[in-house]
Amino acid sequence: MENVATKSVLVVDDEQVMREFLADVLEDFSVEKAADGDEAIEKLRQRKFDLIITDMKMPRVSGEEVVKFAKETFPDSKIIVISGYSSLFSVSNALGYGVCAFLSKPFTIKQIRSEVEKSLELGEHEGTDGMGLGDGI
Repeated sequence: MENVATKSVLVVDDEQVMREFLADVLEDFSVEKAADGDEAIEKLRQRKFDLIITDMKMPRVSGEEVVKFAKETFPDSKIIVISGYSSLFSVSNALGYGVCAFLSKPFTIKQIRSEVEKSLELGEHEGTDGMGLGDGI
């Protein structure tokens, strides 16, 4: 896998503490943060990210809309969905959009790092189906 510093990650969450936590955990990557779905879509209009980590439930524009926009605009971008409101319905919806993983809040540093690593490696190896479920389910 190439140097992680060259990998770009967009972190989308309406909770500032979660955005900061994820940015700290992923400090070896090139991380940008968005406070809501609107801001995330604006950033996605400007550039492609290797990985998008988005909360599902946010005011105004949901994580579901972010996922749809990202997949339509950059189909090869990897996506991890995080949510404090997980249900079988939300997990299956997220996976239906082609996300790599779904993690329920709270999750551990080890869980998010593991899912990030798996997700980014998926883009580097042909023949991988990309359907991983996080430990947080």
